[in-house]
Amino acid sequence: MTTDTAAGPRPLTSSFIDDDASCSPGWRKDPRPFIVVASAIVAGLSWLAGREPLALTIGSILLLAAGIALGVAVLRRLLSASHGGVGVARTVVEEAIGTRAPAILVLLLAVLIPTLPLLLDPEERLAYRLQFFLSWSLSGSCFLLAMVTIALTCGSVCSDIDSQRIHMTLAKPLARWQYLLGKWLGIVLLDAMLLAVIGAGIFAGAMALRRGAAADAADRLAVDEQVFTARDSVRPVHPDGPAFESAIAAEVERVRKEDPEGFARNAAGIRRRILSERVLEWHTVTSDVVASFLFKGLDPKRIGADVIQLRLKPFADNVGVDRAEVRFAIWLNDRPFPTRNGRHEAYTLPSLMFHTIDIPVSKIGPNGELKLTIANRNLLPPGETVPTSIAFSPDKGLEILYRSGSFGWNFVRGLGVGWAKLAMLTAAALAASSWLAFPTAVLTSLMVYVAAVGRAFLADAVDIYTGRDAPDATLVAMIRLRGRILLEAINTFDWRSAAKSILSLAADAFLAFVPSFGAHDGVTEIATGRLLAPAAVAGSCGLLGVIYPVVLIGLGWALLQRRDLIGSS
Repeated sequence: MTTDTAAGPRPLTSSFIDDDASCSPGWRKDPRPFIVVASAIVAGLSWLAGREPLALTIGSILLLAAGIALGVAVLRRLLSASHGGVGVARTVVEEAIGTRAPAILVLLLAVLIPTLPLLLDPEERLAYRLQFFLSWSLSGSCFLLAMVTIALTCGSVCSDIDSQRIHMTLAKPLARWQYLLGKWLGIVLLDAMLLAVIGAGIFAGAMALRRGAAADAADRLAVDEQVFTARDSVRPVHPDGPAFESAIAAEVERVRKEDPEGFARNAAGIRRRILSERVLEWHTVTSDVVASFLFKGLDPKRIGADVIQLRLKPFADNVGVDRAEVRFAIWLNDRPFPTRNGRHEAYTLPSLMFHTIDIPVSKIGPNGELKLTIANRNLLPPGETVPTSIAFSPDKGLEILYRSGSFGWNFVRGLGVGWAKLAMLTAAALAASSWLAFPTAVLTSLMVYVAAVGRAFLADAVDIYTGRDAPDATLVAMIRLRGRILLEAINTFDWRSAAKSILSLAADAFLAFVPSFGAHDGVTEIATGRLLAPAAVAGSCGLLGVIYPVVLIGLGWALLQRRDLIGSS
């Protein structure tokens, strides 16, 4: 009797079940309840004996194992329909459970997550320890899930082809695209379940670590207002508003009149350069200049906290010393801040590092605006005649952060972004295994994963290897540059440069079609208490979890249509 792989799962035997009827007539022994009870007893005794890490580890294993059992039951219920594609998805889930890979992964993380805080220096500030725990536990879990996803996806399709099970499946009224879609559905649902279970474990670990002792009151405030929160950001606008924009427009017009031909060749580039120069000049505070920055849209009624954060990254200009200290004073809405005993105090901070200054919400004006004024108070360096300038990099080098959501929902949205990445990776593995053998399909999927994770680094490496492009160069501009270099190399018989140009063209084309996981980062936002906006999360899930899978599954279907499944057996 054969098993219909499209209609239902193959029966799986469990190593925990004794099938010897002579030893247990009428019923089967299942030692799992006894293992659970014994583990719970050991965990309780360990807790009473003061062995809290051991108790937490055992408890985490029990809870995550229970989560897996519940998740598997839910998946089986969801995939109980008789539709062919759903049957393929159900079979994939049963195959994955049979390999024990998901259970081993979760058990491994159940041991690592509770022990990760033990690796941290207890003398370190609690906020830093929490950020380290969230960052490393989420990043490590997503990496391990990605490896399991690639192995399960490639193994499922390639084993079907190698063992000829795919003939039985496709003999049914099931199209090849339905077969691939069913495989994708089964893996992504399994990934969603595993991510939910692991995410619950990480969230519980973070909440337990949060109850630890803080270094001081400022550390406890940082835990509550910089980690366990979801903060939106506001960038400054020039207080002069239209006057600042008019000055930029006048400078653009001056350049156009002085060099009309050069301006016509690159008008957009010249405008961007002038704007960048003026914005950088505005963000630079010299010894004789006071710079002002206006932050709008800060409604105190919408901010669910007593403080907001001024996040800045100062740079000591003309000083060849790493992390040279900068000294400056600030005013908030033209009032000195901070003042102690009637004295206006200045800040002294290391340069080239991000710093956070807590500001009471009461400092925000009634119109929701906060004017920040910065004065240079640097001391005179030896051998110099004027104090060193202080520069703040535009964009994230000077911003206001304020609470606009809860940590819990932000955490859930971050897991959603992680799931979308796994969905895209599953589709890439399906496309690879539809045409390639298992080892090559795994390597191809890993190449896609590495390119997506390190896309920005790889793009810079290609530029350095073959000739740097402009920072804002488009794909067309890069192809033209590479093509011009290639033609010059061929004309001069420089075959080494020609080979480099061909490789760079192939690399640029490949990277252009691989999404950047760094542009859809949820881990950093969760660890630093930054808001993952629902619109941005929806965009990431739509791109990585829908659009890319549709394209990649379509590519896999086209490859599988042309593959000789009989000759591949």
